[in-house]
Amino acid sequence: MNYTPYTGFVLRDYIEPTICFTTERLKVSENYPMDKLPVTELVMKDQVLVEFTDTDLPETEKLLRRSVIAGENTRLSEDKTQVLTDVTGYPTISFHSLQESEEKTLDVSVEPLFHLAKNKMEASIHIKPLLCNYTTLSSEFLYQLLISSGIVTGVDYKRLKKIKEHIRNGVTESDYIVLARGREPVAGTDAYLKFKLEIGPIAGELLIDGSIDFRERKIMVPVYAGQAIASKVPATRGKPGETVLGEHIAQRLGLDIKVETSDDAVYSQKDLLVSATSDGVLSIVQGNIIRVCSKQNIPGDINYTTGNIESRSSVVIHGSVYPGFQVKTGGDLEIRGSVMSTQISSLSNIVIKGGITGNASSVTASGDVDINFIEQGHIHCNGNCVIRKQSYYSHISSGGNILCKEQSVVAGGELIAEGNISLGDAGATGADPGLIATGVVAKRLYQSRKLQQRLKEHEESIIQRLKGFTGVRRTKKLKSLKSSIETMKLQYLRVNMIPGTGLYSRSVDDTATTQPDQTVTQNDQTDTASIDINNLSIDIHGTIYAGTLLQIGNRTLTVEHTITKRRFKLNDTKSHILAIPLH
Repeated sequence: MNYTPYTGFVLRDYIEPTICFTTERLKVSENYPMDKLPVTELVMKDQVLVEFTDTDLPETEKLLRRSVIAGENTRLSEDKTQVLTDVTGYPTISFHSLQESEEKTLDVSVEPLFHLAKNKMEASIHIKPLLCNYTTLSSEFLYQLLISSGIVTGVDYKRLKKIKEHIRNGVTESDYIVLARGREPVAGTDAYLKFKLEIGPIAGELLIDGSIDFRERKIMVPVYAGQAIASKVPATRGKPGETVLGEHIAQRLGLDIKVETSDDAVYSQKDLLVSATSDGVLSIVQGNIIRVCSKQNIPGDINYTTGNIESRSSVVIHGSVYPGFQVKTGGDLEIRGSVMSTQISSLSNIVIKGGITGNASSVTASGDVDINFIEQGHIHCNGNCVIRKQSYYSHISSGGNILCKEQSVVAGGELIAEGNISLGDAGATGADPGLIATGVVAKRLYQSRKLQQRLKEHEESIIQRLKGFTGVRRTKKLKSLKSSIETMKLQYLRVNMIPGTGLYSRSVDDTATTQPDQTVTQNDQTDTASIDINNLSIDIHGTIYAGTLLQIGNRTLTVEHTITKRRFKLNDTKSHILAIPLH
């Protein structure tokens, strides 16, 4: 190693250090002989870059040692007389003026030979023109440098040879070449039931091309005693990944499902097989709950002639359900007419070919609900909800997706889904703004509203109670009453809407440091079992009107302008909702 004193910035008042690497200016090309590129020697890890060789020279007020800063990828020696490199790379030096002083400090840094991507899944080499008679980069030496730099996974050995040829041909400018890529983890597949009979279309099912299947749902599928209905396909573990540094990246394990059967269906844990124990019709609830029961046909309307219907069977009503008459079923329920100001419930799925009308109408299902239209009614289902024409000032909540045909209209009211929402028009001219919420547990939203109402009522009662106090007594009473308000405020701010997470997103102590207008900083996912909120969206295939309130998880957005064909989803940091053109 040649030790060349640095003479470019000699100042008489300072003891200058010795620069222990070579810098030259090389001609860029024969066509431009005057253009020269500054090139430094390639230095190895732990090599000395700068040192004070005149350690015996005494420092005085007029003769001070130059201040040296160990910059990026360098470090000072223990005695502060040397700067050493932490990586193999290209060193640089520069002078910086100190504040309120004429002194200039020497800043020493090293640009690494190997560059890692932020996620450590890709490594590239920075090739610069090399000085003659100094370190050369053969493919064998490059491999040794890779190993010493910790890059051990996904190295492209053919590319190493190409890099050697690239260097041999004479590099005249800087170049980055990728030479190693990590291995991405492969997620496991979730367990599911593979049906051994034709169950027909399931309305709202997502097809391979990304479109939604809105064909009429096939229910009341007949099965026979001893018939195999479905087999369970177990979850897979997937494969872990690895960064270029050999660091393990855990894969997402496939999720298991609990197969539940009732009535005349049975599940064999040994054979992973669901079969029927007697003749009947099949009900499939949320993909993993299987029922086999008898089928009951009611030829006309549900009125004073039939009375209320309560059945463990699957029921087909060929007419409508009139006001005041209730229907409860264990199996699937199909109503070929309408539902008018009454209550309908099923432990399975509900299909209503007509509409739901009246603010006293309530439809509840453990599985899916498929309807034509709803006006001023209520729907709650644990599965998907399909709306084919319109929802008018109605309240709909779903444990799955809410899916409306592209020509549908949702005016007023609210749609709340734990999954995705897809619809045609959101709002209408002259209609009150509605709420459309995805990635939200309806029960928690209602609880949050109750807390907000209680808080408002409590604040109003405090104002009334303070009217009887004056002076110091009023101040003391106000202080005691404010503590209860603050507790209620903290509880309100902490409610977490996202499915699969804890009810409260943060501890009371954390929330106490947050102002009411800073609620956007609360965590969006606190449990590993929670859904991936970034994969959820609100798709508007038609027009969304100004004033519509959108919510995704714990974030809200009021649409300021009427726009068309948009997908609303969270940004990468989950801090706000984006509007993306929907093609």
